[in-house]
Amino acid sequence: MKAYRSTRRLLADIEGVLAASQPSFHHSPLDDVIELLCRGRHYAWVGIYLAVGPGTPQHSLSAGSETPDQGAPPESRSKILISMKLASRELGILSVESDDQNAFGVEDRVLLEAVASALARFLAGRGRYLARSARQM
Repeated sequence: MKAYRSTRRLLADIEGVLAASQPSFHHSPLDDVIELLCRGRHYAWVGIYLAVGPGTPQHSLSAGSETPDQGAPPESRSKILISMKLASRELGILSVESDDQNAFGVEDRVLLEAVASALARFLAGRGRYLARSARQM
């Protein structure tokens, strides 16, 4: 069951999950982030795509298919893509879809940009093993 969570609460929960994660190749904290976003908002689908190299397609470790333009349910009516960057280095893309028309407002954009920033910091630090794993696939 979905229970709406405030931007501040949802972001704090996501940052807590990322801070508490331990390196593991059996469970990805990115899956937990996806679950929190889907449960806490009206989002029907969330995908996290990691950049694997210049000129190379994105690789998803958590949801969806091979590129951010595929993989979401066909009934999705709204989509937002947020770049996960640290300085000028793009680490991936956060893709979120909703079944509602014009579903993403200013509050959603602020939340998702903050989540993308937290994910970028995580992937450049404690979550480096996930980026390495994506490049080896």
